[in-house]
Amino acid sequence: MLERFYQGETSLEEELRLQRYFASQTVPEELIPDKELFKAFGEGEDSVEVPEELDEKILQSLDRMEKKETRTRRISMYSLSGLAAGLLVMIAVYLFFLRDDNRPMLASNQIADTYADPMQAYEEAKKTLVYVSNKLNTGTSELEQVKQVSKMTTQPLQSLSKINKGSKELSLLGQLRRVGEVESR
Repeated sequence: MLERFYQGETSLEEELRLQRYFASQTVPEELIPDKELFKAFGEGEDSVEVPEELDEKILQSLDRMEKKETRTRRISMYSLSGLAAGLLVMIAVYLFFLRDDNRPMLASNQIADTYADPMQAYEEAKKTLVYVSNKLNTGTSELEQVKQVSKMTTQPLQSLSKINKGSKELSLLGQLRRVGEVESR
């Protein structure tokens, strides 16, 4: 019956019978660890007072931990983008102001204008930039639906993550209580 108990195949009546056996009689030496286990189960029947605000405190601590993680990631992204922007500015300054004018910028030695009239060149560049901008906006507009679906699926998962973290903390509290009981013996 003890083997069935450890396999989780016993009924409540059989478990009570095992508990009574280990509580009342002397047992063989090889079953002493089992007797201590059932003794701990018997002591665990006393209800433990749980403070009313424990749930709130656990959820608040989980929220604080998640905010710290988010803030850390955001700071690193800001610093990385700032670093990239600074690098681009340095390259631009080098290429346009500090570069030796005797060396050619392109493979050919001469840079030729494609338009004789600067206003015509400006208008053509403006049309080209508007065209590129429209194409980019068209490509990214389709991603809005993907973003909405992703947002809808991550919100329930975040709630489950909070529940999972809370259950781990409660499990740790139970283990601490058991350690305290063992130490008090």
